Amino acid sequence: MTAREIVWDALSEVNGAGGLCHQVLADALKKNELSAEDRAFVTRLFHGTLERQMTLDAVIAAAAGRPVSKIKARVRELLRLSAYQLLFLTGVPASAACNEAVAMAKRRGLTGLSGFVNGVLRGLSRRIAECGGPKAFLEDTANTMSYDEALCFKYSVPSWIVALWRRDFPEADIESMLSAFLAEGSVAIRVNESRGTAEELISQLTAEGADPIPGLLYNTLRIGGSGNPAKFRAYAEGRFSVQDESAVLAGNLLPLAKGMKVLDLCAAPGGKTIHAADRLAALGGPYEVDSRDVSAAKLDAIREQAVRVGLTGITCKAADASVYDESLSEWADVVIADVPCSGLGVIGRKPDIKTKTRPEDIAALAKLQREILTQAVRYVKPGGYLAYSTCTVALAENREMSEFIASELGLTPVDLRGQLPAVLRESPAQKSGLRADGIQIFPEPGRWDGFYVAGFRKAKDAFSK
Repeated sequence: MTAREIVWDALSEVNGAGGLCHQVLADALKKNELSAEDRAFVTRLFHGTLERQMTLDAVIAAAAGRPVSKIKARVRELLRLSAYQLLFLTGVPASAACNEAVAMAKRRGLTGLSGFVNGVLRGLSRRIAECGGPKAFLEDTANTMSYDEALCFKYSVPSWIVALWRRDFPEADIESMLSAFLAEGSVAIRVNESRGTAEELISQLTAEGADPIPGLLYNTLRIGGSGNPAKFRAYAEGRFSVQDESAVLAGNLLPLAKGMKVLDLCAAPGGKTIHAADRLAALGGPYEVDSRDVSAAKLDAIREQAVRVGLTGITCKAADASVYDESLSEWADVVIADVPCSGLGVIGRKPDIKTKTRPEDIAALAKLQREILTQAVRYVKPGGYLAYSTCTVALAENREMSEFIASELGLTPVDLRGQLPAVLRESPAQKSGLRADGIQIFPEPGRWDGFYVAGFRKAKDAFSK
């Protein structure tokens, strides 16, 4: 199977069968023996096609003379990955992209449609050449649209996201937020402090052939390239964990102290469980981190991470966070509620969110978040702390949820602004999101994913209802 055919099948699984893009890609790379060059090509073509799918659909529809919804699903995916090569992979000759698409159609039993594929791609290729190249073609196309329509076309996002952000965050730079999703990035890793210092990790990674640089936070580093950081011996030894810096910030803001009990209610994939346990282990002495998730299978991965890092204070249990567990009543010093959300802040890493999420999903998720939080506060000890966080950018899931925790559930907001690193506190792009009742981090090119974090204290004389 060729690299392009692997991508074709993977796109069909994501858009047709509903597979999650990061899982589909990982499975495809695992089951196909590929050279390093082909692995990089598959990753770039797959992720890029999903990332630019709405832009590609617009140009394909114009070239085909019909909406992409009217094109056979398998042919639609073939046209998308081929159009991506024409527009965004400058190292691929237009003739090669067109010829290989036609050959693939014939090999996969679509001979009767190979002429259609050839006609659409050749026509698009000619139009690109007439405009003077891909960049000019895309600019000419965008110039025929209104400003917001052009934003959606240029950054390949549905119009409802632009409308949502205009309504919810009028002071934010929406184009900068959208451009963050398309920016070239590096892999962020968090230093496991119970296993050594950042300086020691930098030395080891450098010796292993990596080129780590300090991250935005005191306990993060960045590694260039798109390779798998798990290949390094330092990873196998538990010296670091792969985690975006916005999520690391949420863990850094937890008021952890020696010997605490921590409950992570929606733990998968486990980043905050491992982070909290690592910090407690570094403080010394016994500690307890109860890691829970509705998916038993995902808890197995958290257990594996705990073993890798050498964290013995973690227990895992499958549980629905929206259902009360009496055994946990006022048990935890710190409860982490990193709840299911729309994920609008991490589109750069999970581009299928743009096509799978709908506006109505936000209201449904907000309802689930309230159900989880109503139980979560019952697990916090009097005087204890509730950490609320999401990886999205939407008032209904973030600021309005903080207001719910304070007004309906009776906890007191903790002003986290003074604990923020200067790189965030002094950023003009983030200024409007930094409030006393919660921190809304906006997507920022090369720096942050979109994220929200808020902290709350339960009164010391509180009691469970």
